[in-house]
Amino acid sequence: MERRTNRRFRPAALPLIPALLLLGGCDPIFDVAGAYFPSWVVCFIAGFAVTVVVRDVLVRTGLDPHLGSRLFSYLGLFAMTSATVWLIFFST
Repeated sequence: MERRTNRRFRPAALPLIPALLLLGGCDPIFDVAGAYFPSWVVCFIAGFAVTVVVRDVLVRTGLDPHLGSRLFSYLGLFAMTSATVWLIFFST
């Protein structure tokens, strides 16, 4: 009985295997009330909170409808805030 598989060997992904094994433990982890959280969770929460506050301010001042593309504007604000929090608190 012949066994057929759909998996193909991709040699381009081969250099990624050692990188995944070696860099897996490089994420800063900190303790919050006995639970361990990776630092990207804090960056994600901070980015989301700042984006919600800025959106609320823009809606109250009437500037929200004048944004070119709201989706990309708020997504960019989220990414910028998350990266800034990472650089300020977690970069070495």
